[in-house]
Amino acid sequence: MAEAATIALDGSGWCVLRAFSDKAEYPILDLYPYATTSPVYVSVAEVPLRNPADATYFVAWVDRLIAAARGNTNWNTEAEKKGVLALLVEAKKRYEALAR
Repeated sequence: MAEAATIALDGSGWCVLRAFSDKAEYPILDLYPYATTSPVYVSVAEVPLRNPADATYFVAWVDRLIAAARGNTNWNTEAEKKGVLALLVEAKKRYEALAR
């Protein structure tokens, strides 16, 4: 059994645990086994997790997704295209709010 470990955090953020090996070992037969957890979000001193620079990055990323969606001609229906674009516009608004 693995020992418990602690990490020092100086602010709100998130952590993941990654495990890997450079050799296969029964019953895992992959050459390079790898696993990662979902993020664990941590709030220090009740300060919310917020990074305006990250949010600004995602505003630009969603803008690229919107442009690609508008230019795509492979939609099943116009309603499908409008629905996806509406979701992307809503995502952009949320990231814009986080970027302030």
